[in-house]
Amino acid sequence: MSNIAVGNILEGTVVGVQSFGAFVNIGENKQGLVHISQIASSYVEDINQFVKVGDKVTVKVLEIKDDGKISLTMRIHEEKKEERRPYKKRDDRGNQGGRGGVGAKEDFESMMKKWMKTSEDKMGDLGKREKRR
Repeated sequence: MSNIAVGNILEGTVVGVQSFGAFVNIGENKQGLVHISQIASSYVEDINQFVKVGDKVTVKVLEIKDDGKISLTMRIHEEKKEERRPYKKRDDRGNQGGRGGVGAKEDFESMMKKWMKTSEDKMGDLGKREKRR
């Protein structure tokens, strides 16, 4: 009987890493894809910072498509934490208030700094182009 079913948590081995995700051997001559968005709850700029070929990983089966492709997630622990969170009312735009702790704030702040730097660089380039005209 197959252990590969939607919702099951399995142990696997990373057999391939691409920019868009990691291929994981989950046994029974089957491989599934962990899309880059399912590697971690934080933004993943470089998947190679999270997984490499040969790593043993725990995955959860998200979907088995009609063509046999298997979608996996490594965000198992985050899902369990989210299940225990109390319900938070959404605002008019559909956003939940007060998500995350210190780590989430730091991630946001570093992302905002990068965005500000990029924005300033682009504005400087535009200014130089205008002066040339």
